[in-house]
Amino acid sequence: MRSTFLFAFALLAHYTQASLFGGTKPAAKDQALDDVIEEGWEHVTSGSTIKLAHVKSDSRLVLPQVSYGTGSQQQAVTAHADASSTKNFWLVDSDSPRGTAIACGEQIRLVNSDSSHNLHSHSNHKSPISGAQEVSGFDGRDSGDLWTVECLKDKKAWKRLEPVYFKHVETGWYLQSLPSKKYRQPIVGHQEVSAAKKPDSNAQWMALEGYYFSARTSQAKKD
Repeated sequence: MRSTFLFAFALLAHYTQASLFGGTKPAAKDQALDDVIEEGWEHVTSGSTIKLAHVKSDSRLVLPQVSYGTGSQQQAVTAHADASSTKNFWLVDSDSPRGTAIACGEQIRLVNSDSSHNLHSHSNHKSPISGAQEVSGFDGRDSGDLWTVECLKDKKAWKRLEPVYFKHVETGWYLQSLPSKKYRQPIVGHQEVSAAKKPDSNAQWMALEGYYFSARTSQAKKD
């Protein structure tokens, strides 16, 4: 986890515009990440578009727009180290008003901003490498797109830069990526993303870069 925080710190130190990171400010050397985010912008909010880092492997959740050759034959979802890709932005879609902090225990959809596919899972297909539960990008919309945000600590809302779990509502399994399970052609180096019956360190994700909304900016736009 330490390497993930160091990598995130380096990125935040170079990109300080509120338009990109939402409430970030210039970072001093060795400054704690929590101090880089301004007050009022600490949480992941409804309507924000973010990148999700797999904590264990320093990779990003991505939809490379390659279809599975087996299982559902829907779009593959992977984790990859390239943080600059446009295919790893995800819209946080919830029933809450835009700018509202996502509560721990709240159900959300994660919609890939490049393709509009929903992060999806289902019990009737296995992932191609590990044989766990398949996770895919789905171009429709149904209950298989819903995920519950589970906070690791005693928090009321999903906080940026802190690990969380995503529990699939329909099956009860957890979004994970196994660093040792990697694809070959045509997506060399991409890690398989699947769902596991129980959460562990392979199932921890963290909100890093993104276009964030806060409650105050959303209210200002209404006014």
